[in-house]
Amino acid sequence: MLRGLLLVLMICIGVPAGAGQVIKVGGYEFAPFVETDAAGKPAGLALNLIAALNRHQDRYTFQFVPTSPNRRYKDFEDRKFDVIFFESPDWGWTERKLPVDVSKVFLDGGELYIAQARQGRGQDYFSDFGGKKMVGILGYHYGFAGFVADPATLAARHRMVLVNDNAASIEMILKDRGDIAVVTDAYLKRYLRAKPAAAERLLVSERFDQRYAHRALIHRDSALGVAEMDRLLTAMDLDGTLTRLWRDFGLRD
Repeated sequence: MLRGLLLVLMICIGVPAGAGQVIKVGGYEFAPFVETDAAGKPAGLALNLIAALNRHQDRYTFQFVPTSPNRRYKDFEDRKFDVIFFESPDWGWTERKLPVDVSKVFLDGGELYIAQARQGRGQDYFSDFGGKKMVGILGYHYGFAGFVADPATLAARHRMVLVNDNAASIEMILKDRGDIAVVTDAYLKRYLRAKPAAAERLLVSERFDQRYAHRALIHRDSALGVAEMDRLLTAMDLDGTLTRLWRDFGLRD
């Protein structure tokens, strides 16, 4: 009788029967890792990774929790989520002295500069940002700016215009509303595959603003420890799961 009541309760609150310890995973709009699909629902590589983790094992049930670039630190501190993927401790976590454990690197990547392609303009255009209007995304950290994310500081020092996503950054350059934008290489590849005509209109830098060393950041009081996260990611790397995910999003050939 008690077992039957527990089963009914689990179904009512949306937890599958036999589900493991729930691990809440934060994520914010950061294509291709988290983005909104045509139905207005969260989608992207982070959501696919969560689904793959749930298929891979049954000790934990990973659930996505939306946050924002600026709100993620407070939400983490308030335990609205305990894990966030595709992050770096250098993106504001260390300076805030949050109780974070850091997984091994499980994916690399980076951010490139783009500008309008014009006659006589070459790679030297990206060697000096003085007097140029920069374009970036609100809440993000950029190497050329010393990883400062404060909007007022970025505006004052770099004439930086902040938009909501990589697509808007690219459109700002194409519409000549900024001089140089910083975009993720993974998103840029996908954008140019979908809109090949834009490739002729853009000059893409050969050097990176920053190189990503993507990790999982885990709350030190989480039921899932960093050693277990490393074990799961390593196993999924060895069996080809991660490679298939990266290829699906154009991050690997």
